[in-house]
Amino acid sequence: MARRFGVVAAHGKPEAVELADRIQRWLAAHQCQIANEEVLPAVWPELDAIIAIGGDGLIMRVAHHYPDVPILGINVGRVGFLALAEREGWERALHDLVHDRYHVQEGPTLAVQLERGRSVLVDAWAINDVVVRAGYQLIEVELYIDGQFVNTYPGDGMIVATPQGSTAYCMAAGGPVLTAGVHGFAVTPICPHSPIRIALVVPEQATIEQVYVSDREARLIIDGEPVASLERGDLVRVRRGKQAFRLVVLPGTNFYEAFRSKFNFQIRPEAQPSRRTRNADTPSGAR
Repeated sequence: MARRFGVVAAHGKPEAVELADRIQRWLAAHQCQIANEEVLPAVWPELDAIIAIGGDGLIMRVAHHYPDVPILGINVGRVGFLALAEREGWERALHDLVHDRYHVQEGPTLAVQLERGRSVLVDAWAINDVVVRAGYQLIEVELYIDGQFVNTYPGDGMIVATPQGSTAYCMAAGGPVLTAGVHGFAVTPICPHSPIRIALVVPEQATIEQVYVSDREARLIIDGEPVASLERGDLVRVRRGKQAFRLVVLPGTNFYEAFRSKFNFQIRPEAQPSRRTRNADTPSGAR
């Protein structure tokens, strides 16, 4: 049976659109079936993977529209931390993909509800993070984990992040980076007006609740998109989502090397390791 792949390009990037055309011609020459964006809504559950050509924003958009399908990200943006293949290596990446030389890395998602009184105003899910965010003035958020009061946080708000989202806003706010395989979520206060700035890592099974206790402007933001304004007494409840975020991981992919290079996280750029390390997160041929 022929392999079936979806192909999606970032429309605002001409280089991504041009590369998508080349990729579709390459796949056709290798006897693969191709689904472009026009037909994806009808066939996506039957695909082996979707190839997303762009950056992290495109990958998250694809994952939201077509949950649970493995995604191979080809980076034509700047950082593109979720895009595990670079533009100049696209042909080698596709060769590994069509010959089953990859494995699927599965990450959790976040189910989020916004409750006001007895009404549910938002019922959604996130791949990266759920954020309660202030406008121009300090706000206060009460945090509860599994029904237990943790603290009241004055500041700019609160981030709840998945492992894949921990390298985004969470990391920028001083929160922890959770590597793939860590079964937990990061809860990070944003610019807290307190000398205590410690983030928490809670189990995936935890229920995380934030009660908004200010009268000032604030918003609920899901994966970077504002979805609702908040009022005093609003409850934001976050749990593990039913959907899975699935990334195609190719031979030679190395989280720590990508972390050092893409975020310029090199204390001594000239430093060399004193012993040999594996270059790949998984043996070649694993899936």
